[in-house]
Amino acid sequence: MTRTMQWRWGGAVLALTLVVSACGSGGGDASRPVITVGSTNFGEQVILGEIYATALEDAGYPVERKFNLGTREVVNPALRSGEIDLLAEYTGSLLTFAGGTPSTDEEQTWNDLKEAIAGDGLVALAYSPAQDKNGFVVTAATASALGLATVSDLAAHNGTLVLGGPPECPERAFCLVGLEEVYGLEFAGFRPLDTGGPLTVAALEGREIDVALLFTSDGVIAAKGFVLLEDDRRLQPAENIVPVANRETLDAYGDELAALLDRVSASITTAHLSELNRRYSLNAEDPGPLAREWLISQGLIDG
Repeated sequence: MTRTMQWRWGGAVLALTLVVSACGSGGGDASRPVITVGSTNFGEQVILGEIYATALEDAGYPVERKFNLGTREVVNPALRSGEIDLLAEYTGSLLTFAGGTPSTDEEQTWNDLKEAIAGDGLVALAYSPAQDKNGFVVTAATASALGLATVSDLAAHNGTLVLGGPPECPERAFCLVGLEEVYGLEFAGFRPLDTGGPLTVAALEGREIDVALLFTSDGVIAAKGFVLLEDDRRLQPAENIVPVANRETLDAYGDELAALLDRVSASITTAHLSELNRRYSLNAEDPGPLAREWLISQGLIDG
């Protein structure tokens, strides 16, 4: 995903009001500066912020939280200025924001990102296997009846299925255009709905459409038991979760800080993120306990 290309980051910049959701230990000294963990203004970002902040606190680092700060246009300058020190980002989206072009190659996109942000004093640490990008989803019943596991499998049913998604989908390279050109798919029709939102979900559940565009880490996928089809021909650009930190902060603590963050990132999968998003958005569970429970389940902190 690049969120600009995939609609989530489109639109006008929100007001530049920084909403501080919670604070950890303040103060600090020259040898142990407080690590301020930030997030943008949607649930997944707060969950990821809590995961990294809690892991750091458990390891003895002084941490402050500044969550729900606004869009990337707000948070990226805060990171560059040192107002925050650590942020969970998305490789393709941040590379696009920095003026680059992401590809479907995860490693290449990450390497390009590292180069693009180095001049701002920022470091992209190891990326996670988890990705939040465009995904094509069917119900479990449809997947079972038609033998669907990958996007390529849809070709066996050309001319019989209805695709639903954002109104812009027919003109987008990562939506209908790409499905036709990269996968050779032909749909019986396209239904314009919303951007991975409730209209799309309701249409899929109600059998008004057969295939829906949702975001791969959306909690509704776990909640509804939908089947996320594998993008086996790699239509979508890489959008791996990646912690981005100030070089100054990393230098202050040495290699152990980066190694800890890398271990946390390596354990996050797209399925984990979808389940955490489900519990946060649909069950209204607090992100702090959610993050701690997940870290314990992965053996990253003690219970």
